[in-house]
Amino acid sequence: MATRARNATQHVLRQSRAFMALKRLGIVCGLTVAIAGIAFAILLYRRPLWLIDEATHARLAMAGIHSEYVMAGSYRVHYFVGGHGKPLLLIHGLGSRSEDWTPEMVAYVKNGFRVYAIDLLGCGRTDHPDIAYTMRQQADLIHRFLDAVHVHKTDLIGWSMGGWVALEFTLQHPRSVRRMVLMDSAGLWFQTSLTPDVLEPRTVPQLKRLEVLLMPLPPNLPEFLQRDLVHAMQRNYPVVHRALDSMLSEKDELDGCLGQLRMPVLLVWGAQDELIPPSVGLRMHGMIPQSVLELYFGCGHIGPATCADRIVPRVIDFLRSRPPMAGGIYTY
Repeated sequence: MATRARNATQHVLRQSRAFMALKRLGIVCGLTVAIAGIAFAILLYRRPLWLIDEATHARLAMAGIHSEYVMAGSYRVHYFVGGHGKPLLLIHGLGSRSEDWTPEMVAYVKNGFRVYAIDLLGCGRTDHPDIAYTMRQQADLIHRFLDAVHVHKTDLIGWSMGGWVALEFTLQHPRSVRRMVLMDSAGLWFQTSLTPDVLEPRTVPQLKRLEVLLMPLPPNLPEFLQRDLVHAMQRNYPVVHRALDSMLSEKDELDGCLGQLRMPVLLVWGAQDELIPPSVGLRMHGMIPQSVLELYFGCGHIGPATCADRIVPRVIDFLRSRPPMAGGIYTY
């Protein structure tokens, strides 16, 4: 009896110790999760754009799109590349970078294109030289970049200022471009009351004013994210300012040149674009007889991002169409 009682007591003690150990483990795990949650919240509050970038890069990597560098002439150029099939080069706009094409890159790769998304000079992770940042300098970079990655003929998409760069490059090297898509493109002079400082916000209220200009219904972003956006944008203002000076000084550069284009051209425009209005797209369409102009209602200047689900399928249809789409104006 004594032996049984002793064994029972020891069994109860072992169970009690095991229970206490599990309890302590649970407390430790709970504390670990709580500390990790607090650390994440602090990081989200202090560096939200860094977390967004990490998530963006993970999404691109999962789609088989990788970050690369190449020497293009004397400049070290950063770009994303992925997919198999016909080459497709994406050229971003003013104050932007290659990551801003993320939804489009993933879609084009899935639809059988070899996608290249470049950071222009002074943008993203490409070199930031002490130059004027003219459209011709950026177009020359495109030429040297395509040589460096051994692409001799490509489809080309340019967005905003990137459309101007695409046009400069294509006019200089027409045999290098198979088909071209221009999205809310700069390149023609037009009357506007906007001043360059609108594109260089230095406070959250100024950023909100720019957001209203770029999209009809801007999202209500948290204040801490808005502050981080302003801080990130300010680092690139010297380049933005020089590029704006260049565009303003070259305002008549392309007005008499677009009729030289012979390849199929798709013009994509947000019907509510208040930065480069649809009237510019209509003028471009009139200068390029074979062009197709598509107007997207409910979309503004950054429609290629906010309306990507509507625009990307149409762009893919244009790039694949046999024979090429005939000129015309369409609304969506």
